[in-house]
Amino acid sequence: MQTAVAAPSFWQSFFRPGQWWLSKVRCLDTSPWPLLWVIGLFAVQAIPATLIRASNLEEGRIIAMARGAAEDGHWITPFIYGQRFAERPVLMSWLTALVGEATGGVTLWSLRIPHLAFFLAGTLLIYCLLRSSTGKAAAIFGAFVWISMPLVAPKFINAEADVVLSTLLFAAFCLWWRGHSQGNMTVAKWLGVAGLLALAGLTKGPQPVAYFTLGVGAYLLLKDWRQLPAFLAANVAAGALIGCWYVAVLEQGDAHHWMAHSRLTAAADLHWLHDHLDLLKSLIIETLPAAILLVPAVMVAWRRRHMHEPDLLLACLLYSSMCTLALLVWPGGVSARYAMPATMTLAVICGLMFESWHEHQARATVVALVVSDLIFGGLLMRGWIAMPFRPQLFQESRIAGTAIANALSTQPDGRLHVVATTTEHNMLVYVRGPIRAVTLDDMARLDMPATAVLLPDETRLLAQAHPDLRIQSLVPITAQRTDYEVVRLSR
Repeated sequence: MQTAVAAPSFWQSFFRPGQWWLSKVRCLDTSPWPLLWVIGLFAVQAIPATLIRASNLEEGRIIAMARGAAEDGHWITPFIYGQRFAERPVLMSWLTALVGEATGGVTLWSLRIPHLAFFLAGTLLIYCLLRSSTGKAAAIFGAFVWISMPLVAPKFINAEADVVLSTLLFAAFCLWWRGHSQGNMTVAKWLGVAGLLALAGLTKGPQPVAYFTLGVGAYLLLKDWRQLPAFLAANVAAGALIGCWYVAVLEQGDAHHWMAHSRLTAAADLHWLHDHLDLLKSLIIETLPAAILLVPAVMVAWRRRHMHEPDLLLACLLYSSMCTLALLVWPGGVSARYAMPATMTLAVICGLMFESWHEHQARATVVALVVSDLIFGGLLMRGWIAMPFRPQLFQESRIAGTAIANALSTQPDGRLHVVATTTEHNMLVYVRGPIRAVTLDDMARLDMPATAVLLPDETRLLAQAHPDLRIQSLVPITAQRTDYEVVRLSR
């Protein structure tokens, strides 16, 4: 009599190929060139997407401030086409300006080259930190998770300050961990930590530095309180260096403006609660696959809570969670991208869990691996299929900027005027020559012919308020789904 064989369940059918793929990934432990895997995974996402995508989101504003530094000498206080912008220090714009001066002018690549350098450096730092505790496969997996994370992946085509900030803070964490784990946290290392924290604070202000301060501070309270005096001294030194910028640029009214920028002026209400619940959902989705392994990682860390040796898993959990929990109760509006510094230690957690769970608790690791593969595959389709075959969908700002530049080249003065509050900065990246941001009233008072970019409504308002002003339309343009027109103003 034959015994019936039970049909495999859905989960068995799912995990069987996943476990096979996991075994293939584990073969990377024997790879002779593991760093090439990390660099290759990074490069295949950066190219051709970075080459095709035109300036977008915050890139235009960063380049505007870089031009203000390189062309007009506004190195300390940022200016955007003549308008003061002292919201926060802008290390990314300063780096862009320096690259622009070294290469003959500020362009989109003046921003993207240093951005990609920091992005790759952060990826390699994750790999190197994991290699101090894991095999090659786990370290590669951690780096792979980071560049695949939905919160991080858009930075391949959007060079903002978040990656620079996260890499600087994570570099401080790596430097501290190396000294702590080896029992050799010297004065030189603490000075290095202070310098990296200061640079991070000069990237987006002092608030994100709390990822290091709260995370490492909590770890030291639990594990090694003897380091606290040196830790506090390093943070104070970094805070003093960051504070020097605020003192240097201070003008009347700036303090209130800085409070608003820090999201400290809003009160908690039902709308606040709704926004922060949305933030929690966004963080779970945008930190996949790390969100899958986070609860198991907490369980592992809890079981090892009495261990006296340095615990990298606990340090990464505290670094990722302490400041992120503060964001969830922050009084003002917040965005998931404010949690970018947490993504790097989350990737390290994934690598550590991959190393310890791949044999005995393979299911969670398989799910995380499959989710990473799906996200990475979607990014490959975007970068290697959608963007090359439909480039016009990703080049609207370049098309608009080229049209402005062509229209401007036919005018004798070569100067462009834009409205400070409404003009899309990304299309101005492709306009060479002086640009000045003014108001409509300023345009009406110009005593010589001028070329300007206006919204259709602005053109009508200007014509109605100043009938003596002659407005000649040169070319219509579209940027960020908004219609503009290049006009010639004269009397």
